[in-house]
Amino acid sequence: MNKFIKVTIACALASYCLTSQAKLSIPSADAMPNLAPEDRHEVACSRIYNYFTRAHYKIIDVDDKFALNVLDRLMSFLDYNHSLYTQAQVDDIYAHTKSIINGVKKCELNYPYQVYNQNIKLRYQKYSFLLEKLKQEIDLNSDDKIEIDRTKSAFAKDETELKDLWYRELKNDYQIQLLNGKTKEKALKRLENRYIAGMNRLAQISSEDVFSVFENAFATAIDPHTNYFGPVESENFNDDMNLSLEGIGAVLSQEDEYTVIQSILPGSPAEKTKKLKPKDKIIGVRQKGGANEDIIGWRLTEVVKKIKGKKGTSVTLEIERDEGASAKTFNVEIVRDKIRLQDKEAKSKVYTAFDGKKIGVITISSFYTDLHLNVKREINKLKEQNVQAIIVDLRNNGGGLLPEAVYTTGLFIKKGPVVQVRDVNANQVPYDDTDESIDYKGPLVVLINRLSASSSEIMAAALQDYGRAIVVGDTSYGKGTVQQSRPLTRFYDLDVDYGSIHYTIAKFYRINGGSTQLNGVTPDIELPTLIDVTELGERTEPNALRWDKIYPAEYNELLDNSQFVSVLTHNYQERVKDDPVFNVIKSERQRYFEVKNSKYLTLNFAQRKAKFDEDEKRQLENTNIRLKAMHKPPVKSVKDLPDNFEFDDPILKACVDIAADYAKMLKNINYEIATNNTPFLIKYQVK
Repeated sequence: MNKFIKVTIACALASYCLTSQAKLSIPSADAMPNLAPEDRHEVACSRIYNYFTRAHYKIIDVDDKFALNVLDRLMSFLDYNHSLYTQAQVDDIYAHTKSIINGVKKCELNYPYQVYNQNIKLRYQKYSFLLEKLKQEIDLNSDDKIEIDRTKSAFAKDETELKDLWYRELKNDYQIQLLNGKTKEKALKRLENRYIAGMNRLAQISSEDVFSVFENAFATAIDPHTNYFGPVESENFNDDMNLSLEGIGAVLSQEDEYTVIQSILPGSPAEKTKKLKPKDKIIGVRQKGGANEDIIGWRLTEVVKKIKGKKGTSVTLEIERDEGASAKTFNVEIVRDKIRLQDKEAKSKVYTAFDGKKIGVITISSFYTDLHLNVKREINKLKEQNVQAIIVDLRNNGGGLLPEAVYTTGLFIKKGPVVQVRDVNANQVPYDDTDESIDYKGPLVVLINRLSASSSEIMAAALQDYGRAIVVGDTSYGKGTVQQSRPLTRFYDLDVDYGSIHYTIAKFYRINGGSTQLNGVTPDIELPTLIDVTELGERTEPNALRWDKIYPAEYNELLDNSQFVSVLTHNYQERVKDDPVFNVIKSERQRYFEVKNSKYLTLNFAQRKAKFDEDEKRQLENTNIRLKAMHKPPVKSVKDLPDNFEFDDPILKACVDIAADYAKMLKNINYEIATNNTPFLIKYQVK
């Protein structure tokens, strides 16, 4: 899974598309490239090695053990699902640890290029095999099955077993097409185009691609947030940092043969559709007035060219969601636009709790420049409406600027440490809020989920450690590391662009001394989630830095919120135990794990279709349950819902009610502004 390849679709380049009459030709085996390193790669390689071994937070020794780690990452990039190589071929690659060490340290790159050239040949052979099989009748009535997740499975023992795996993949791809309404003819044609496109993609691989794969195998063998970006990827990465962008606003990654949505920028055209989410696969692209192009197997850079475009133009993406029997495809039309800062700004809204209390909610989607000023503005709005408590919603907030996490946290405390940072030299530096003003003194709840990361975790952790807020939701992502970017090009390099690197230079620590790395922030009250924490989070990333702790900062706990947690949890559970929407969440979660825990998927189409129809029926039933809870009429099909339809947020509703309970409990506590020189907001005195 080539997660290191990330591109933000947010630039102002014009798109182009093939005409509907265009026919992809099958490239010959002789057209496949035999690649070798370029002169500039030796220079780039040397500089990468020097930075990673001298300036990275993690001290590494490029020895045999580390070389095996690099090989693990390399093989994950080259054959993520263990469906391309035989075991003998893999064993041969792993026997060349010395060549990998020389590639990393001495920049002797011939062997990595040799491995990649072999990979191109194997992929070409696979596509050729699949195209031949498409000419034959595909048996839909067999009792064959396919292993759903082969990432940890053994490699094929020989070529016969390997080809059997390929054929099962073909049958699975074919059945997915049929289940989603394609005729046999259209399904076969789509797969044919897919495989031919994959072969053409192979023919376009460049020397820079190979260098990038190898150097990122080296980088991610150190930690998952360390990367090399070639000249093109560097430009795209810089675009991601730009606040004046045009496009759809999605970050894409290349995973095996698929283009996958890695994340969606808040306020972007992609986010406004309310139809896309991370891990969605983009399998087709259509320009307005043009024909759909199957982009499975395409190079990521070519997919980007198709999706990019000027403000006001539209593009339709064909999306595949979920896997196996649950796999579904649908179209999403997006009008490209300028991504505006105000769309990312913090916003507030007042909700009414179960007991009639007015609860303010401030949603923070990222920690951008001057966020704290926007939050201050929203706090004032909510105070004017006499809210009884405030919720800070940090769900899906992937972080941003460290100073803003400090400033924004400071709106709720008088002053004091917010986070600690330790660098590669073991320097331990606290980041303090020094502003003694307090913008909000009342009951505070912080809502997080698994996608709350980095700066979000800093804010949630600080408010939890101070006892300033109850934290509700799901355990956060667990990213407790700090990265910086550095160009490899120097002023004397003239016209040569060597790309750039992004690497870890420090770690975050809570004011209590514990790291947010791996562990994240554990909520005081846990709410249900459909996010699979076993699949998402820093713990799931290979070579993630370990958890540790340092000396705590000097701070005083304002309130022991643990005294309220059991009652708050009990009350919440009583309210939702018979709630139909929460029961839907439970059933959907149960179904997800049923599918996930199924090691195999049947390739008998009748059985497959029955399971697919069952899932469709369940989805319709759950949809109508949620519509009924919103006092809206049922639908006959999920497709009948308007494109911009949004369901009520049951997690936020539960959090609002928890905040109301919390506010009621704090009525028995006097709020007294500290008048001495202590750096804290409030003295709590229980009556």
